[in-house]
Amino acid sequence: MIDDKIKIKCSKCSTLFGERAQRVRNGFQKQCPNCFKLITFDTSSEDANIRRALKSAREVRQAVADLAHAAGKDGAVTS
Repeated sequence: MIDDKIKIKCSKCSTLFGERAQRVRNGFQKQCPNCFKLITFDTSSEDANIRRALKSAREVRQAVADLAHAAGKDGAVTS
């Protein structure tokens, strides 16, 4: 089982916190639990922490989809 949480680093206070990869997409907003800064995830952001989180989330979603696809193939019953 793949852990579907990714780590996000706040640009203001440098705190690391987690969020589910399914939620972190372009346009998603999350408040830092430490300093309460609102972080908006945008692919055109100049903030490397935001781009890194979006890339990690995309990779985790792809890995989960690949696993589900492989499990579907292996578990398929033919008649």
